[in-house]
Amino acid sequence: MYFFKKNLSGCLYIFFIFLTFNFIEFSTNEVLAKTFVVSKIEVEEKYNLNFNKLKVIDRGFKKAFQDISKMILERKDLDKIRNTQIDDIKKLIENFSILDEKFINQKYKSIIEVEFNRKKLIKFLDSKNITISLPKKIDVFFVPVLVDLETNNFNYLSENIFAKNWQTIEKNYFQITYVMPNEDVEDYLNIKNNLQVIENYNFKKILKKYNSENFIIMIIFKRKNNFKFYSKINFGDKFEILTKNFKDKNIEDERDLSSMILNIKNKYEDNWKSINKMSLSSSVPIRLSVESNNTEKSLKLENALGNLDFVDSYNIEKFDSKMIIYKVYYSSSLKRFLKDIMSYDINIDTSSSNWKIK
Repeated sequence: MYFFKKNLSGCLYIFFIFLTFNFIEFSTNEVLAKTFVVSKIEVEEKYNLNFNKLKVIDRGFKKAFQDISKMILERKDLDKIRNTQIDDIKKLIENFSILDEKFINQKYKSIIEVEFNRKKLIKFLDSKNITISLPKKIDVFFVPVLVDLETNNFNYLSENIFAKNWQTIEKNYFQITYVMPNEDVEDYLNIKNNLQVIENYNFKKILKKYNSENFIIMIIFKRKNNFKFYSKINFGDKFEILTKNFKDKNIEDERDLSSMILNIKNKYEDNWKSINKMSLSSSVPIRLSVESNNTEKSLKLENALGNLDFVDSYNIEKFDSKMIIYKVYYSSSLKRFLKDIMSYDINIDTSSSNWKIK
């Protein structure tokens, strides 16, 4: 009996060690091994004796690189990589697919999708002293108001030429989707009654009705052919006021109107990117503990860590019969980490240095 108990203890010990090493191996995750995908890249070329499909695909790679750059970089950083050579771009590509191709009227047309290796791209940009912003789609409640300072009247939604043309200006790299309010007499009267103090009006009644924490109030002041855009931007818990002036623009001219809308949309995109910036050199280490016997919690946590945007990597720092301690490297604020991980229904006790999963 003693011999049996001794062997049983030995077997359990070996099994526990085996389980520990396997758990550590499969729970160590380099999250940045993912790719950035750019879709709907359209390229075309004349189909003649000089046609070279490889050169056409290279042009597609360049367009994809331009799109991913505009998607993850603020516009002030784009000039630093504008002249990147095709051979350097190819080194960053993980995979590509030709989604559609056809020959029409002696022209070759194709639509391709390009996957950029995330780690290689971040490393390349870091070598240029550029910090990326993680691409992240967002729905934003959008209230556009056009005020004519000469007549002291305003246009709202269907009467506002900027609002009517806002959705027609689209780019492959845009991350913001704009959600406009419905035509509502009450909203119209609220704005009209506060027109004299419109810059200081808080729009609370309208915002409360649509219950959106992400919003942009865009007030455009028009005086003849000069325009001032005054924007109140709120993304999550960050509020900012943005102003932009345009002179000698004719809103009846489609090019002038489109250029102003594109310019302002790019400003909003940059504002959103500034919130989603990450820096691998300043990753914050976070320690999270889970009871060893609670496999369900461990798997749930690992699933969340594998999907959170700013998690660079994580591994198991300690494993014993009572507790598993995860070490997580996070490239944003602790406040954001706690907010993001709660979206996976994970609550954390932060009262000690090793945070505990409740």
